[in-house]
Amino acid sequence: MASNGKLKKELGLFDVFAVSTGAMFSSGFFLLPGLAAAYSGPSVILAYFVAGILILPAMFSACELSTALPRAGGAYYFLDRSLGPMFGTIGGLGVFVATTLKTAFALVGIAFYAELFYKDIPIKTVAVVLTFLFMGVNIFGAKETTWLQRILVSVLLAVLFLFVAAGLFHLLFVQESSVTSSRMSPFLAHGVGGLLATVGMVFVSYAGLTKVASVAEEVKNPERNIPLGMTLSLATATIIYTLGTLILINVLDQAVLEESLTPVADAGEVFLDWAPFDLGVILIVVAAIAAFASTGNAGIMSASRYPYAMAKDKLIPSSLAELGRFGTPTRSIAMTVLAMVVVLSVLDVEAVAKLASAFQLVLFALICVAVIVMRESRIDTYKPGFRAPFYPWLPIAGIV
Repeated sequence: MASNGKLKKELGLFDVFAVSTGAMFSSGFFLLPGLAAAYSGPSVILAYFVAGILILPAMFSACELSTALPRAGGAYYFLDRSLGPMFGTIGGLGVFVATTLKTAFALVGIAFYAELFYKDIPIKTVAVVLTFLFMGVNIFGAKETTWLQRILVSVLLAVLFLFVAAGLFHLLFVQESSVTSSRMSPFLAHGVGGLLATVGMVFVSYAGLTKVASVAEEVKNPERNIPLGMTLSLATATIIYTLGTLILINVLDQAVLEESLTPVADAGEVFLDWAPFDLGVILIVVAAIAAFASTGNAGIMSASRYPYAMAKDKLIPSSLAELGRFGTPTRSIAMTVLAMVVVLSVLDVEAVAKLASAFQLVLFALICVAVIVMRESRIDTYKPGFRAPFYPWLPIAGIV
């Protein structure tokens, strides 16, 4: 298929799950909970759960569009075909920039946890080296990229499930109930306003869920594998985010949690102290590095498909649509990596990543609009293998 200028369909259900899950777990769990707790107190637990519910309209809309239009480029392709080339171009370039920035931020995040064992590590240098490493993996093919993604996500989830199980055991059978009660009260420490503000802050922890739409052209049996893979990924993320923050709130003092950039490792030191040689904390650091690395790997794969799709439509130089000897958009991957290196070398990655998150919210709304436009246009060839439920109320709720 690559000889005809098309990407090979090599990705199965677990690959979809791995890309979606890997794109979500990084700063959202390993960095953000402490910062979010400062805005809402113990109700940060509820904030993560509510955010997982609020992503459903965008997820179902992306699933429908992906099964109706399984093409590389995801959001660009959806917006171009539904709202026209202007929205497609803005959306395509915007999501490319947003994904590139957030991917760069994830690679920088590796250093925060690596510093627990290696002091004064050159953060940006490590991030740049990892960027080129993942570029090589992506160039060799989607199958190789997702093979690495499978390993990273499997390691990540194994450690996180251990963390949750050990943490819940500690809360139920080890820690005194009076300590738990005191740390959960008052639940709405900063009122409903603080809770809503925190929902907005942690919502972007789920933003990576729809990234798999950008590689829909490479998914086998997309009408089954895309919606099922994304649903399983969201369920996994919501459970771990909610139970994980429950453990963090109850194990760590509020002041310690709010100041920590490595909250999961700090909590692990409390209830995984039975493990010899600090093995519990080491596993958490390994999981954190796997999380940030999987986000980086999946981010490069996802971001590179936007210029590839736009080049096929002649909106940017068509050379970016050319496939290399391994059947991958080599030039688009190289351009994505070059953009990431520039971001890492020149810009304040953390500050710009916040802007990228804001654009992601606008993009989710436009994807919900695209579903309404495609359905109401009554196009004969629009035959999605999966239809978003509760139409039109679900996409309308997503826009709101």
